Amino acid sequence: MNEFITILQSVKRFPISDSEKRVLYNIINNTQRDSRNKIKMLKKLLGFISNRKDENISAVSFETNSLLEKGIIHSINTTINSNPGVNINQKPANEEYRLTSIGLIHIFNDRYTYSPDFLLKYQNDIFLQEVLFSLFQTITIKAATAKFFNIITDYLTSTSDYVINLSLEMNKPVNEDIKNEIEHKIKVFSLILGFKITILFNENNIISSNLETNNDKVIFAIHEVETLMKKNLSKDSKFLNLLSTVSSEFTSGYDDLTGFLNQDNKHRYE
Repeated sequence: MNEFITILQSVKRFPISDSEKRVLYNIINNTQRDSRNKIKMLKKLLGFISNRKDENISAVSFETNSLLEKGIIHSINTTINSNPGVNINQKPANEEYRLTSIGLIHIFNDRYTYSPDFLLKYQNDIFLQEVLFSLFQTITIKAATAKFFNIITDYLTSTSDYVINLSLEMNKPVNEDIKNEIEHKIKVFSLILGFKITILFNENNIISSNLETNNDKVIFAIHEVETLMKKNLSKDSKFLNLLSTVSSEFTSGYDDLTGFLNQDNKHRYE
């Protein structure tokens, strides 16, 4: 949680231009190298010839530099030529980029389109470790159905929005009270997530959601997919812990509510 708090303190709300968004989508979809190769092929086709030094200098675009300065991405040196005879001190031919924790928070908050594989790629990120992979095993995310993944993306959006708004309001050092408040809020988001998933995979909801479909094969196929997702969840020890917490919190809240109503009724008839 301490590393998570440190990240939170460095989060800022940045305007992202359309051209910067294109760079981010290239990173999300892992098409950075393909994009560069297409540009090189186009230059070659049009007769634009430049030496390698010039290409390396111009490889980093204005948008990429801007995202680097904002702390949304960081560079990864990758050497395309894997020939062991190549000088190891040679500068890599290409520069690739990954999202930082701050970048991920912006991606989730702004509702970029991404896949379960994208989340798995960043599974070791501190932010995702704290808010997602502490609740689910990687195999569960990998096997996510569309309905399940939609709930996950909504959860990540809500959490990221909270983090960004909180960072804007933080004008003093983080003390234990603030840390406890943050932990509590993240827990509330996770409980809502667990409750939504429980409702989603209620047997009656699966059946009722398909009443408009007359094709028995379609109904059966959807049912099979959702059943498989339920099986994956039932084997996920992290999710089962979340489910247990949701159940206990719901029971506790229900008892508090009924206790309050009983007290209220008692006062009415006194």
